Amino acid sequence: MRVGRPLAIWGSGEEDKLERITLSHSAIMCFLNNQIQFKKRYIAKVYDEPSSPALVVGKAMHKMIEERLKGQSFEIAIQAGLQEIENVADYEIDYGKTGSREKIIDQYQKLSTIVINELPTYDDILAIEDRVECELSIRNKKIPMKGYIDVVRDLGDTLEIIDWKSVTSYSDEDTENWAYLIQSWIYVQLIEFKYKKPVSRVVFKEVKKTINRDGMPQIKDYVLDRHGIEEANDVIGRVIKAVSDYVDNPDATYFPNPRDMMNGAQSMHIVAQMEGISVRTVHTTGRRQKFAPVNTVVADDIAQEGGSETERIMAKLNEFGVGGRIDETIKSNTVDTYILKPNRGVRMSKLAGLGDDLSLALGSEAVRVIAPIYGTQTVGIEVPHEQSFPTFDGKASSHQIPIGVDTMNNVIYDDITKMPHMLIGGQTGSGKSVFLRNIIQSLDDCEVIIVDMKGLDFEDLGKETVSEVEVALRLVEHLTALMDKRYREKQTDAKRKVLIIDEYADLVMQTGKVIDQVISGYDKNGEPKFKNYTRDTRKELETNLARILQKGRSANINVIIATQRPSADIVAPIIKANCPVKACLRVATAKNSEIILDESGGERLLGRGDMLYLGSGMVKPVRVQCFSPIEVEKGENK
Repeated sequence: MRVGRPLAIWGSGEEDKLERITLSHSAIMCFLNNQIQFKKRYIAKVYDEPSSPALVVGKAMHKMIEERLKGQSFEIAIQAGLQEIENVADYEIDYGKTGSREKIIDQYQKLSTIVINELPTYDDILAIEDRVECELSIRNKKIPMKGYIDVVRDLGDTLEIIDWKSVTSYSDEDTENWAYLIQSWIYVQLIEFKYKKPVSRVVFKEVKKTINRDGMPQIKDYVLDRHGIEEANDVIGRVIKAVSDYVDNPDATYFPNPRDMMNGAQSMHIVAQMEGISVRTVHTTGRRQKFAPVNTVVADDIAQEGGSETERIMAKLNEFGVGGRIDETIKSNTVDTYILKPNRGVRMSKLAGLGDDLSLALGSEAVRVIAPIYGTQTVGIEVPHEQSFPTFDGKASSHQIPIGVDTMNNVIYDDITKMPHMLIGGQTGSGKSVFLRNIIQSLDDCEVIIVDMKGLDFEDLGKETVSEVEVALRLVEHLTALMDKRYREKQTDAKRKVLIIDEYADLVMQTGKVIDQVISGYDKNGEPKFKNYTRDTRKELETNLARILQKGRSANINVIIATQRPSADIVAPIIKANCPVKACLRVATAKNSEIILDESGGERLLGRGDMLYLGSGMVKPVRVQCFSPIEVEKGENK
């Protein structure tokens, strides 16, 4: 995403106009948390909420740090923070349990004396409190944006951004912090626009608001590198454009979310007047209010009295404050997919969590919500119906595997020469064996070797089948050696071998530590002496498999692993990581689904060949109904 020219030059008389339409990180986060609050604060310019003591202390700490980084003495920097507290009037502070301004000052002084001794020193600071404003081109729309960047460091070839945060607890380094990601993304765009130099990373220095009595540092770093920030380009671009679209059309009908929380009824009534709608109080707890539009009260009536499936879906969505319209209904072998265009301001996370509620309202098994449908601004609501198995009547070209039919009635193929390796998970009755048979039937041009611990499912297919553990271990070891040989001799045109392991869990569970004997010498009579040594056959299996999975594709060796028990103790991380093609049929739990796909959804499938398939070149898995058992005729695709 490229940046454009600045919108205005400060001091030119255009500041006020620019201020009203320019988005910031704070505005974006306000919109994500509460669209009603956003409209009140950024559109209507209504500011009626007092600051908390924690916010007052946080701003004072921020000022103290700023002055210290500018080279001021400890005393002057701390005094600057105190002055920041004094500048806030009593009526602007909600003292709550803190009780008084004196206690706020006392808290600040104790914390600042600790923090100021931990502050790092820099000799490469390019800017402090850098105010940047420009126009960004985001998803083909020019959007004015601004930011106030605490510190910019010049590292030579790259820049580093530092932002100070007052926190109640430190962020988990292993958990994505989307607030930080969005802020980093915006700051990177702004700083690179201004200085024409790449930013390598953004460092959030978290200052804990309560004193660590155990002697631990009061400041902790949360670091986001450039690569991690760029990975979020698409989703952040969508978010910012959604906010900009709302700013362009703030008078569009917006019905408050029943779960939106406002700090006081007065704020809600201001927004209600702006919207021209009636509101009723749903629930009141102390000073915080929940509100919902009057029209949601009819949702239960519609759901109880019946109506079409579309009407019942919309009634249930309205009950949860989710407005919109259903533009299209697509019928497939497994589900009816309702394409929903939600109203502006509706959060995708809320829609994604309504599957169980819609299942109850519709009396249907496992309704699945896709929020959003990848590459669109619509939501898919998949409602299962009586399942029918599609029959494959096409022709597959050489090395092509007919997977099934998706919810848009497209036939899905994959190519064994393009897919490195495949991981399949599905419980009993999920259709896993039928799917595997279809794969095997389609690979006539390959040498297929099957490891089937039951020894029953594929014996009629005329393929080499292994059902003993020791033989399976030797087979995998042999394929590893063959791969190395093909690499050494550059046999790029060697006949493709496909190893299929069914019931991988059964194979793994029969491996482990075994004791072997070797001849260690001979006694005086010439009789051999034996010595015991221990082998870890599971480790041998996983090591050899991992090597094939990492390098086998280039040696024309592919692996397909299937298991009824997709759990972390069965599917080692290195095995999962090197199987980018994944097929998740019905599984018992969301955790099982996450082992296969890195996302839930497999637990909501119907079984009998209903799957989520992540094929070669796919970004997101698609729902596919597996074909009934097929005999594949080789030739050109229809």
